[in-house]
Amino acid sequence: MKKHYLLMALAATAFAACKKDGQKPQDDRSLLAGTAAAVCEPCQTAPKDLPDVISGNRTLYADTCYILDGKTWVKNGTLTIQPGTVIKGVKKSTASDASALIVTRGATINAAGTADCPIVFTSNETTKAPGDWGGVVVLGDALVCTTTGTAQIEGINPVIVPAGIDYTYGGNIASDNSGTLSYIRIEYAGAVIQEGNELNGLTLGGVGCGTTLDHVEVMYGADDGFEIFGGNVNGKYLLSLANNDDQFDFDFGYKGNLQFIVSVIKPSVEYAANNSNGIESDGGQVSSCYSRPVISNMTIVGAPNCTVTSANQLLNGARFRNNSLFAMRNSIIYGYPTAVRLESTPTINSYNNSVLCGTRTDSSYFFNNAVQACVTAFATFTPHASTTSNTVAGLNLTDAFPAIFAEYFDALTASLAPAGAPTSNGTNFCGLSPLNCGFAYNSTTYKGGALDASGNYWLGDSWIRF
Repeated sequence: MKKHYLLMALAATAFAACKKDGQKPQDDRSLLAGTAAAVCEPCQTAPKDLPDVISGNRTLYADTCYILDGKTWVKNGTLTIQPGTVIKGVKKSTASDASALIVTRGATINAAGTADCPIVFTSNETTKAPGDWGGVVVLGDALVCTTTGTAQIEGINPVIVPAGIDYTYGGNIASDNSGTLSYIRIEYAGAVIQEGNELNGLTLGGVGCGTTLDHVEVMYGADDGFEIFGGNVNGKYLLSLANNDDQFDFDFGYKGNLQFIVSVIKPSVEYAANNSNGIESDGGQVSSCYSRPVISNMTIVGAPNCTVTSANQLLNGARFRNNSLFAMRNSIIYGYPTAVRLESTPTINSYNNSVLCGTRTDSSYFFNNAVQACVTAFATFTPHASTTSNTVAGLNLTDAFPAIFAEYFDALTASLAPAGAPTSNGTNFCGLSPLNCGFAYNSTTYKGGALDASGNYWLGDSWIRF
């Protein structure tokens, strides 16, 4: 937010989409590949449509706006996206035809933006709105909890899948590497074909912990912000902003490590009926195979008085159900009718509030957190004394609900930064296990996800928009 208003203006400059170019040899720009310009200036040349299928290696360059007109499937090889590149999805007449980028199992994506030059996936519409296009999908070969060990990714109409494209995910390679997603913003995505069959802002299926996932924002989507089906991909510095359904959704046995995670609700946005949660976590199709996200330093922000302006209201800050276990520490949840809800017998029975540093992977833990709720703080369980239920003021944040929405993302006001106990102290980093692929939690004295490992307010960084 601090400096790069020029980026927004340049990124919004586009020409009419040209006809799909088919699969062409990669542009001869070897001197530019993998480097970022001193000043981020995207979309300086005429836009190019991406083909239906990218087979083999290809690089997308920052000086060109790329158009997703329908679905583009990455098959084999690596898709490299240069820092500062803008990719725009064309709005389609039906959700099943929604434009999307889909990286299939066996292919990889190398999308490593920078703080000054993020990679932006957005709508091709002049006036942008949630659901203008489908989103980004990455499929991998890590474990998923289904009866067959694989699954077809949601939100895809089989009729329109090109011949030779496999859109299943899942396998047995825990450290599977689908590439890098870093300093990326995904805007106005999501496609709801029917309930339970949707594309989200970022959909990950069977993605392993060899994959890099950090500094990713998903904003104003028509379904979930982040939905992760199985796998054990780890993540840091993830922001979900005012997406229509769940801000973070875990399914089919997801077991990753997460830190410095934030979700923020904008009260004026329309939300899904009876299903808007900060976290929704479900297990899998096999009772012995469960989801278990391991989370530290998360901030889940609802709405003042837990009320949004649309008829559809918020539900739970965090909802764990259907054979989903969890470990959550050092986090802040407020502005929802219910802060944390446990549903289903296996989930409720897994909860252990007595072993402060427990490491059993068949147990759920909820320690050292601070919450507020308008109706019920803890539904169907009693937390350990290290977790406190508070008023909004009692959370002692700098400004839990700033009058000006932009101040959530201003480093000078730092609204979500802890200003005193219980959010500025009382952390504990034991029991956050297992650790996948060498993941390390950064120890902090403060709770929540708004401050980075060095105590800086990362929500005010220039790559973030709101």
